[in-house]
Amino acid sequence: MRGARTAEGLGPLVLPAPTKRELVAALVSAPDDPWWETRVLHAKLFPVRNRGA
Repeated sequence: MRGARTAEGLGPLVLPAPTKRELVAALVSAPDDPWWETRVLHAKLFPVRNRGA
């Protein structure tokens, strides 16, 4: 996938960090998002430092 994005002149794929509402809803039932686990992992590894920016 990385090679295809580079060939097209695109940067890395960036997934949005889960919102607090999504995190709370995920405690009740599994989200219908195939990228959910990746989003949660990235949010833990790369926390948003300044949401106002």
